[in-house]
Amino acid sequence: MLRPALLALMLLVPAASAQAAPLTTPCGGRAIAPDKVITGEFGTELNKSYVMVPFDVPSNTTAIRVKYCWDRPEGGTQRHTLDLGLYEPLKPGDKVWGEREFRGWGGSSHPDVTVSAEGFSSETDYTANPRIEVPGKTTRAFLPGRIEPGRWAVELGVAAVIPQADGDADGKVGWRVEIEYADDPAFADQPYKPMPYDRRAARRAPGWYQGDLHVHAEHSAYGNATMSSSFRYAFAPVAQGGAGLDFITLTDYVSGSAWGEIGYFQPFFPGHLIIPSAEVITYRGHTNNQASHHFVDYRTGPIYERAPDGQVHLIRGARDPRELFDEVHRFGGWTQVNHPTIWPPVDTGAAALCRGCFWEYTDAQTDWSKVDAFEVATGPADINGTQNPFTLTAIARYDELTGTGYRIAAVGSSDSHKAGDNSGALDAPIGEARTAVYADELSERGIRCGVQGRHTYAKVSGSTAPDVRLSARPWGRHWWQRAIVGDVIHAAGASFKARVLGGNGTQLLVVRNGDTLATVPVTSDDFVYRFGGVDKGAWRLQVMRGSLVQDVSSPIWLVGGRRGVERERCR
Repeated sequence: MLRPALLALMLLVPAASAQAAPLTTPCGGRAIAPDKVITGEFGTELNKSYVMVPFDVPSNTTAIRVKYCWDRPEGGTQRHTLDLGLYEPLKPGDKVWGEREFRGWGGSSHPDVTVSAEGFSSETDYTANPRIEVPGKTTRAFLPGRIEPGRWAVELGVAAVIPQADGDADGKVGWRVEIEYADDPAFADQPYKPMPYDRRAARRAPGWYQGDLHVHAEHSAYGNATMSSSFRYAFAPVAQGGAGLDFITLTDYVSGSAWGEIGYFQPFFPGHLIIPSAEVITYRGHTNNQASHHFVDYRTGPIYERAPDGQVHLIRGARDPRELFDEVHRFGGWTQVNHPTIWPPVDTGAAALCRGCFWEYTDAQTDWSKVDAFEVATGPADINGTQNPFTLTAIARYDELTGTGYRIAAVGSSDSHKAGDNSGALDAPIGEARTAVYADELSERGIRCGVQGRHTYAKVSGSTAPDVRLSARPWGRHWWQRAIVGDVIHAAGASFKARVLGGNGTQLLVVRNGDTLATVPVTSDDFVYRFGGVDKGAWRLQVMRGSLVQDVSSPIWLVGGRRGVERERCR
């Protein structure tokens, strides 16, 4: 099935030379005695693709260390960006380094990595110097395991090659990879053993649970908050300086290397839920692989293999994100599109502010019917007292999608990397924003079913945002049935009930398909507003405090017909 697409790509993109001007200067940082050095260069034609650079690992190797670096444009303000991944030898039957060979991905934040049979350095060692690993220990974001001899590959993800028009003399990036093999038996005498994850429910009662669906810790980028500090802040009560959350999804980048660590921490946070997840980083958008416990290949761009003579040849064509969503669902997880409208890549300068963060895929490539959750709010609620502009554009895009019939949950997330630290202008502590989910119980399955049933609302300003409830009863013979956010009503009309808790002094907006139909002052901390609706569409609530968005609910869809209330059956 892939052959026609591969052939088309091969005709459109000829094999590219990678022989010019190798970097002769060793990469900076901690000293290395490389056994192999590979150099080359890539042109702009390889932007947003992945190049596999093979190298041979001898027998009796107990650890592999890889350093890499690349040059800078001669002028302008932009910088080339190459990401680093690592893959072990191909398994029988595999033609392309993929899931079965994957050993980790560090993006551009990991210029010096080690993999071995042993696990990660201690939290104390990491905190003291996040960028320097204990010799023989596996670098966070990479997967511990036996070092098999054979043909490995460094993956260089071509995130950005700056063209001549933006300051690079020839529109090419020169790069250098340095590889060192170790055969010290001490680097393999304590093989890594992941701690089993406890899947039992943290709480068995149904109710509204608050969580952050996009949290990073030490297995994302060097210097990120530790897992323990992130969990302590997330679950500590607000009165004690924490976020006061019931659950989080730990979404360190790509690899799932942190999943085997979560079991160590679970006993210290009884009654709270940590869901193993991952942020899948592609060059045209980011998406969360929530709770599948399965690595999902992040490479939606074309994959090339570099030959010894420097030529690169296509070995796999581009993929659509809808294929990633299918894989997450196949392994029992749920999907989420992250910060979909942040930093639109209108030019190379704007794109450099957050590479790949804006959702660039077309509706056909995405297939929004496969998306369970959509971040209507990411990170800080406001910037120096002014509404975060990307919240407004994300809400508008969400209304566009839900108003045309796509049934997707509205969620809010912090995208925090620093636990409770929000000292940077665009940083947010865990829990700002957050999502309230109605679930049968506080468990992986409970939260998944709640999100896939769209029983959610985003608390944009975090713990200070009011709580909201939206329910409705269909007109006609099913008048006794009750819908909540996320449900679908098949009737000629419905009687709605909106409730705002803790929102005295705010304004309640009734929104249908993006149009505000009513703005109602909230005059108490337990405020109820009733209204009727006959127009088909997605009916939702929004709470404002002055010009700042506080809450955004998922809709109740009114679609006509006579079947009454339809509630999503949990997959």
